[in-house]
Amino acid sequence: MSASASADNGLAALIQASGVKCSDASKGTGCTAGDVDSGDFYDVELSPACGEQGFFAGVAEDKGVDTLDAVPSTGSRVSTTARLSKGQLVCVQGIGRAGQNPLFYYVVAIPAATVGKCKGSALCETYGDRPISGMKEMGSEACHVAGPGHYAGNCAQGWVSADVLDLFSDGM
Repeated sequence: MSASASADNGLAALIQASGVKCSDASKGTGCTAGDVDSGDFYDVELSPACGEQGFFAGVAEDKGVDTLDAVPSTGSRVSTTARLSKGQLVCVQGIGRAGQNPLFYYVVAIPAATVGKCKGSALCETYGDRPISGMKEMGSEACHVAGPGHYAGNCAQGWVSADVLDLFSDGM
């Protein structure tokens, strides 16, 4: 990892992977996803950390959910990056809002055993490691912890509709 990549705590990689545009990419502020010119866009709040203070959720949709490489918007071409099964634990790294309402989340499926607060948690029995299919390969390394709260390798990630997740608003 380069010095600049470690200094931004994964922000640059998250901006690139999520396809958002930021007015200040070094700080991850002023970020949007979608088509700003047509008015079909979302304000995006980014949070690359998936450690002790991370924002976690679980896939609540019975049929599972496809993760997308971009937020669907006017003129966009989105493709599926993976299919997450019901009960998959995810870390929320981006929130796409229209006004105050979260409509899309950028999530990454992480191994439950790597989340310290999962040990002995009933929540992590309901939500944990589930089958992931149709994943676009992003290198040869398996998804792994790259540093405290940061993951690298072939982690299933992408945008999902806000209504398919059970958010852990009170933490784990």
